[in-house]
Amino acid sequence: MTQRATLSQLLVALPSIHRTTLTLLSATTLTLFYNDALWSLILKTPFDNVLDQLLFDGSFFLFIFLIFNILLTLISVSYIQKPIIVLIILSATGCNFFASHYGIMFDRSMMQNLMETDSAEVVELINFHFLINLLFFGAIPATLITLIRIKPTSISTGLKHKLINILLSVLLLTAVILLAYKDFSSVFRTHREIRNLIIPTSYLYYGSRYLSGAYDLNNRSLQTIGLDASSGPLLNSATKKVVTVVVVGETARAMNFSLNHYGRETNPELSKENIINFSQTYSCGTNTAVSVPCMFSDIPRNKFDNATAQSRENVLDVLSHAGINVLWRDNNSGCKGVCERIHQQTQKEYRLEADCNAGECFDEMMLNNLSLYLNSTDENTMIVLHQHGSHGPSYAHRYPKKYEQFTPVCEGSDLQSCSQQQVINAYDNTILYTDHFLAKVINFLKQHNDQYITAMLYVSDHGESLGESNLYLHGLPYFIAPEEQTHVPLILWLSEAYKAQFNINNECLSKQASSKLSHDNLFHSILGFMDIQTTSKNKALDIFSKCRNVQKIAGR
Repeated sequence: MTQRATLSQLLVALPSIHRTTLTLLSATTLTLFYNDALWSLILKTPFDNVLDQLLFDGSFFLFIFLIFNILLTLISVSYIQKPIIVLIILSATGCNFFASHYGIMFDRSMMQNLMETDSAEVVELINFHFLINLLFFGAIPATLITLIRIKPTSISTGLKHKLINILLSVLLLTAVILLAYKDFSSVFRTHREIRNLIIPTSYLYYGSRYLSGAYDLNNRSLQTIGLDASSGPLLNSATKKVVTVVVVGETARAMNFSLNHYGRETNPELSKENIINFSQTYSCGTNTAVSVPCMFSDIPRNKFDNATAQSRENVLDVLSHAGINVLWRDNNSGCKGVCERIHQQTQKEYRLEADCNAGECFDEMMLNNLSLYLNSTDENTMIVLHQHGSHGPSYAHRYPKKYEQFTPVCEGSDLQSCSQQQVINAYDNTILYTDHFLAKVINFLKQHNDQYITAMLYVSDHGESLGESNLYLHGLPYFIAPEEQTHVPLILWLSEAYKAQFNINNECLSKQASSKLSHDNLFHSILGFMDIQTTSKNKALDIFSKCRNVQKIAGR
């Protein structure tokens, strides 16, 4: 009884406020304390004098505050007001943490990436700093909001207060925009990303759009492409089965490959192979949810729309139309819809616990039982291996311990608690392991040279920021993304039998190694890789088309 009485007395002692007051306090709090990345940008906007700077900053604060106030007023209805504000505060806490600590922006592609991320990746993002942040900026304010008592008012009085609040806010917002229009328009033109920095409106808008199905075109009929695809004369004349492997890298940035003159030896095994390293290759997107569908699509990056791609066939479908057997193996969070219409193997078909550590399975696992699979089919085959690669933030979990050559490393996912060099060390070890994995793929193909005509192509989906300009991870809107997130490795290995069968001029390909390429080349180059003829292929984007010995082809 005493405890109940004490609790009751405490609750009675708490302040009692009007719903409008709670709305105003919530809007102020969100504006000031949950938009660190936004204010970091705004406060750096240069002005000729301090007075102009203060006027602009004050105007922008009012602009954001008034928008929040109007939106929160609209939902300040009876018993749902506090629960909704609590949910917004908690979600804004997490989003502000990732925006301020990792430079993440919440746009359409990022929300899609978050929605399609598996639970293991989500768990990695939860660290000590995140939990402390969630406690002080999420749990404590949410508890206070829950305990605060709302003064009872009649429905008519409450409605009158809401209308007055909204009317005054709209009038004041209009005045602020008119008075500061010149400065606002200049800043918004210069920094188009601002709208994606405003928390919570950015993630609420794109998240609600995603959940409502606005970006989902699954109800549309599938648009077929390349129905005229057929194997070319070089493939048809092969006396042995052709087996090619396409390795889809994860979060590998080109600048950390010693093949691209990085200061560390991160490619000791590949450097001993007869490979062609295309050093100037750029990604279609800055996250997996966009880049993987885009790199297999015939839609160029500047016109790419993920929702449209969902209802359109990709290069793997075109290969199937041409009679090529295509297999997808995954050590990541799925193929993002790319492999829906081709053969996929679940991990249970090739997972061995010897290749895993504490639930983390290393990329080498994808080679298990692959010989058995190839022996089970007589068709020309392309195998796609989707790596876990260098996926952050827990880089140190992506490789077996014996590949931890660069030390000390950042052991966990809390990158802010590590020095930048520790983060780079852990990341470089993932590249070292990818180097080993790719060399192992090449060795696997070499071991089957007596049975098959073999080749390998490797390209990463996007890059990664490792603290440069205080940015971490990836996912920035493409138009402002740094090169660290868009410059990716592209590596080609061709067996001697492949070069002979497909009349490849190796010297010609090597001369293209420094040419600027992108994921836009991949659709057409994969078709060229397998000598597939179709009107869907653009020869100008096929890296192989210029480097075939025309005389030999004509002489067949």
